[in-house]
Amino acid sequence: MRRVAIVLLTVLGALSISTPAWAVAHDRVANPYLHAVLDVLTFALIASPLLTAWYWGKERRLLMLGLMAIVQIPAAFFAFVPIKDPVLHVAGMLAVLTVTGSSILYVRATAKAKAAEKAVPERR
Repeated sequence: MRRVAIVLLTVLGALSISTPAWAVAHDRVANPYLHAVLDVLTFALIASPLLTAWYWGKERRLLMLGLMAIVQIPAAFFAFVPIKDPVLHVAGMLAVLTVTGSSILYVRATAKAKAAEKAVPERR
């Protein structure tokens, strides 16, 4: 049973890492159910920095949400607009994933810095 759980978690982890990258390039998917699933995954890819800012940035939440929303507008463009040139589409997909990853890292670093700042008591 433990081996099945390890294999299942490994497969699910690999799919969760690779699926958002594949979900961005899905404009020619003919199956409507698969297309709907890929739309949901694309939305999750675009919304993840916003949700990270919402849950982790309590003090400057609106500022962080605004920053992440501005950063994610190009991600939404490349995710939902069909691009005919595959080289441009791959470049856009890599840019989207870079922007998404860096925005998540920025939000987490900001939240971690705020938490460390609160943990250190003031000396008078």
